[in-house]
Amino acid sequence: MVNAQKEFETRLLISEEQYFFIVTYYMNIQPNKHFLQNANHYFDTDDLFLRNQHMTLRVRIINDIKSELTLKIKGENGDDEITDGLTPKEQELLLEQNIFPYGQVRNRLMLLPYSLDKYHRIASLYNRRLEIEQEDHTLVIDKNTYGDIVDYNLEIESKIGIDHAKDLLKMYAEKFNLTLSKEKYIGKARRAIDEALKKLNND
Repeated sequence: MVNAQKEFETRLLISEEQYFFIVTYYMNIQPNKHFLQNANHYFDTDDLFLRNQHMTLRVRIINDIKSELTLKIKGENGDDEITDGLTPKEQELLLEQNIFPYGQVRNRLMLLPYSLDKYHRIASLYNRRLEIEQEDHTLVIDKNTYGDIVDYNLEIESKIGIDHAKDLLKMYAEKFNLTLSKEKYIGKARRAIDEALKKLNND
């Protein structure tokens, strides 16, 4: 699989109580809905070049069955995502030996000033995800575990645009009595990497 697309996403951290309330609400409506189990492994250089360039490089393993390599490039009006599917062997070589498979992600990385051997796994985050598909968007409810941290977030993936995603987030905040923080949301990759580096520095 090769996939390049624009993502229109907005997110909000929620409490454990809010997470279980929202999950219960939707499971009562769709009792046969299944959770996804994702393992997210984040790559960067020692000096966090990608993060400083507003990029995220991730291997995601879904339900221990499917895996993909994604380079996400942040933008004001949505994020550009380049994704290559991984075979089990490609996944193993990348996670264990930092050998990048041929594909669109590798091609994009080759345009950057660092050689491929400078990228390595910095942190991992595991999440239990419930996705609620709507006509023009997807509501995502996540429980995230990384290091000794467990947190929760609600995410809107709009099919229309970033402003639409923001409007939907306000709608869900009102629906579930959530507080929209004035502080900028810190993404899962940054949270996981910060925690991993903090633990490394304390060891």
